[in-house]
Formats: sequence, structure tokens, C-alpha cells
Amino acid sequence: TLFPYTTLFRSAGSKGTKLSYSSIDVNQLPPAALQLGSALNQLVANPFYGFIPGAGPLSQPQVQRGQLLRPYPQFQNVYAMNLDAADSIYHSFQLRAQKQFSQGLTFMVSYSNAKLINDSDNIGSGWGQATSAQNLYDRRADRSLSALDISQRLMINYVYMLPFGRGKHFGSSWSPWLDRAIGGWQFNGVTVFSKGFPLALTAANTSGAYNLEERPNVNGQNPNLPGGRSTTAKLARWFDTSVFSQPVPYTFGNGPRLLPNVRSDGSKNFDMSLFKAFPIREQMRIEFRAELFNAFNTPRFSNPNLVVGNNNFGISSGQANAPRQAQLALKLMF
Repeated sequence: TLFPYTTLFRSAGSKGTKLSYSSIDVNQLPPAALQLGSALNQLVANPFYGFIPGAGPLSQPQVQRGQLLRPYPQFQNVYAMNLDAADSIYHSFQLRAQKQFSQGLTFMVSYSNAKLINDSDNIGSGWGQATSAQNLYDRRADRSLSALDISQRLMINYVYMLPFGRGKHFGSSWSPWLDRAIGGWQFNGVTVFSKGFPLALTAANTSGAYNLEERPNVNGQNPNLPGGRSTTAKLARWFDTSVFSQPVPYTFGNGPRLLPNVRSDGSKNFDMSLFKAFPIREQMRIEFRAELFNAFNTPRFSNPNLVVGNNNFGISSGQANAPRQAQLALKLMF
């Protein structure tokens, strides 16, 4: 006998305003000043000489011309932290189906196809890449996929009361002692297939704008390489590195904050467990648990090198997830 499915289809979305903005340097040089080129590096008389103590650049008789053209020339970097200035928009298709069978099997499947767009990510490690503004005066250029965007995610949960033991399909006539040893086992699992996070490339900062980050130029070609490559080939060249180049000095790169079509390695993870409860007396039992995390030892590779011009640019050389882990436990419940 099959019980009815419980199924949910829905479209979900949200709009965020005045979200926490990542740190920005409000003392960035105005873009118009970049037309001076190498003249920004020329040493000129320092009007703050004798007024600013210490051993920094502003305490010297001469200072670079670019420093005096900054909004606050008497300071070097001036950071604005955690401003409520970021925006986001999220939309998704979501599916969830749950089914309970009469023979001790229950499973639930959930799937989402989504997109998260914003202009800043203020996040911790392990949740995509934290990025900085390239050009304080062009916030629109920071709008891209979020570092937290996961375009597709499939999760399957399942619980199966194994058909061994008294009252089950196999072993219905077992003795109480045999039933206690072999019957009543429960198998559980969680399987996750997920796309990776978008990647953020950087380049050597030669803009001369006193900004926090420089992005590469993109020639307009698709950096994705053909599928079906071996793991060795993929690790050696995660994407087509020829698509990206170092911007010329005193300019900003035209690349996006996060790439729309190149992602970190996705997740293909299987966690499994086997449970068994051993009754001792009324209202007291011991539960034995055998658990496997990343049961099939499937690696999730670390991000490739993302700095244009680096000798290892585009090469992935590590593993981001933990290898298979086994855990045995006993729990006394009373």
C-alpha cells in the first residue's frame, strides 16, 4: 500500500535594501584624476610636512601628487565599515516532494533553481568569496551574481527500517535474542548535489586610484571549457585563462565582480548512517550509531588560483572538503 505524496511547487523571491556593505575606502582617487597617468607618482611638496608626526609618507617633505588629489589628502586609507548601502534581489523555483511507503521507507526530495544578485557581499569564510569595490564612484559596476549564489541544489533524505526481525518480512519467527541482535536496524541517508559558488578574479592593482581591488579585463569570450575533460585536465586549467588579461596602468578592469559563468567545484556528497536500539528494560535503551560522512570519499576541489598574471592562474591544487569520516557512537536513553 502506498500513501499519497506530499508535493510542493512554488516560486519564491525577495528584495533586500540597505544591507551591510563590505568595507570600502572612501579616500579613493576620483577617476578623472587617472588621466594624469604616471604624473600621479611624481613627488611634490608636502603641505602637511611638519604637522603630521611619525615615519609615514605624509610626514615627509615630499609626497606623491596622487595623494594630494584624494578626497581627504591629509589621510591615507579611510575605511567605511558595514554601511547599510547594499542591495540584493533573489528569485527561485522550488520543489519539495515527500513520500512514506508502508514498508518502513520514507524519503524527501527538495530541489531549487535560483539566482541571487547583489552589489556587495559581507560574508565570512566558507561561504563564497568576499569581494571589495573596485571603483567607489561606479557602484553600478559592482552589481553581479552574489558570492552566495547557488544556482541549483538537489537534496534527498531517506529513512529505511530494514525488513529484518520479528514482525518484518524476513525473520518474523526469530527468537527474541536473535531479533535483538539482527532485527530492528534503521538505515538513513542524506545526499546533496549542488552547484558551486561564482568565482571572483583579481589582477595586480596598477590603477593608481588607491582602491582596494583591481579586476581583470575580459575579452568577451566564454571562459568555460568543454565538458568531459579528465579530472587532471580540469585541475590544470579550470577555465580558459586567455579570456582574461591585466588592465593597462591607470585604468580599471572591465570584468564583473563575480563571474556569471565560472564557478567553484560543486558538491556531490553522501552521508549515511545505520541505527539500532537495544532495549534494556522499560523506558531504558541503548542506541548504537554507525555514521559515514562523505561515504564515497568524493573530493570537492578547492578554488583555482584567481589572480591574473600569477604563474598558477586557473590551476586548482587542493581539496576543499574533508575525506571520508567514520563515526561510531553509543547513546543511553532513559
